[in-house]
Amino acid sequence: MGAGSSLTRTANSRSIAPPAMLKLRRLGLPLLVAASLGFACSTGPGPRVPAGGPGLGAPRVPFRDKTREERAAFMAAHVVPEMKRVFAKHGPVDDFDCTTCHGADAEAVDYEMPNSLYALPEADPVAEAESVDPEVAKFMVESVVPGLAAVLGVPAGKPGGVTCFTCHPKE
Repeated sequence: MGAGSSLTRTANSRSIAPPAMLKLRRLGLPLLVAASLGFACSTGPGPRVPAGGPGLGAPRVPFRDKTREERAAFMAAHVVPEMKRVFAKHGPVDDFDCTTCHGADAEAVDYEMPNSLYALPEADPVAEAESVDPEVAKFMVESVVPGLAAVLGVPAGKPGGVTCFTCHPKE
């Protein structure tokens, strides 16, 4: 590089960095820490898609904003294994897969939810579920709803998050 290059230190120059790098340097430690945490969080342990497999999308991209392929990969890599663990706490889980929640006709309905589970009354779905099976209702409210919300990164029990009606249709 020549004497006029922005990467060459001269007697009149205080930095060998190009102007764009000087802006980054001013951000200093906060930028380095944020970048390091982002890398560490995105490369930590957990389910991974095999090389050449579908991408999961950026880790902090909300599920609803992922592409169809990214949603399918995320469900397979994260949601199914996590929800299988949640359901296993309630009892034996043998065949837990996409059809457990999406129904036997999952592909035919393009995995839309709610699909095949029984309908609950819109006014008070928890009371109705408790009247049918209090133990299962408690498990759903205390484990399934918050577990699914956590893996999807959305609130539990609130509109825009995971509720009974994420999986069950309304009567």
